[in-house]
Amino acid sequence: MAIDRLLRCLLASRSRPVQILGQAIAKPLSTTMDRAFRDSGIRWNGRASCLLLSFDCDFPEDVFALPALLELMHDYEVGGSFACIGRWVGDYPDEHQAILEHDQEILNHSFSHPELINAPGRFVSVRDDLTERRWGELTLQEKEHEVVECQGVITEVLGYRPQGFRAPHFGNVDPADLYGILESEQLRYSTSMLAPRGEQFGLPVWKGRVLEIPVTTCPRHPFTSLDTWHAKYARGGWHRDDFFNLLQERLVRAVEFGAVTNIYLDPKDIDLTQFERFISFVAELSDDCWAPTYSQFTEWYGHTYPPQGEPMAS
Repeated sequence: MAIDRLLRCLLASRSRPVQILGQAIAKPLSTTMDRAFRDSGIRWNGRASCLLLSFDCDFPEDVFALPALLELMHDYEVGGSFACIGRWVGDYPDEHQAILEHDQEILNHSFSHPELINAPGRFVSVRDDLTERRWGELTLQEKEHEVVECQGVITEVLGYRPQGFRAPHFGNVDPADLYGILESEQLRYSTSMLAPRGEQFGLPVWKGRVLEIPVTTCPRHPFTSLDTWHAKYARGGWHRDDFFNLLQERLVRAVEFGAVTNIYLDPKDIDLTQFERFISFVAELSDDCWAPTYSQFTEWYGHTYPPQGEPMAS
């Protein structure tokens, strides 16, 4: 019990030295987070585990990569949720309309995506009119503008109203001040928090009438999101050669612990050959792994575990 309490304290820390230490004890930290799922006893729409597969369309290059990605997902009948930037929806409407035409979901990822920068040596976009100011430096009113403006553009241009939100570069930002904004915009869910910082680690938690769905972290670097940036760019690329193998290992572990795996990938950085192997593996796991969009997940969760004070659906 004492060890478990210590691990929980370490996971709750935002100290840089503790996060570096976390790499050395990654396995017990990851197991502590997964054990929370097992202890909950939740069956995910009748299956042992759940995969929430999403994509962050931060740069125009992510948008340009969508056609091939959408075709591949269509071929394997795999669903996904696409976090989109309002200004790019306005500039590239056809590419974003294709997401909806392939029966996928779009979620609000802010209007301008603050802290979007060109980084020579890593990646340089064809656009140089990016927003370098950090999300955490914005006032609450400015954050509200980012959310509301994105909702308005997507609704007007695509005739579609997103049901959820992901904050830009949310890793070190507390999303607590956002929930009132999201609720006022009738957004039903957020996925703007890393699992170690969740009240119940990776388990979804109601924040008023908004469901926060924490993002899964890397099993070998438990304070860092399990995403393509971490794999390809961080420290020169932690998992350049084994990223999709790592994702498959995560899905197997999720079945064992009854866990949710909530990940996001950047379309521009996806190796389609490796990704095809991965979604083929997801299809093979379909009896044990439910793979809904965020909206489908939120709808099911809300009926099964409604916000406090609301009746359980019959």
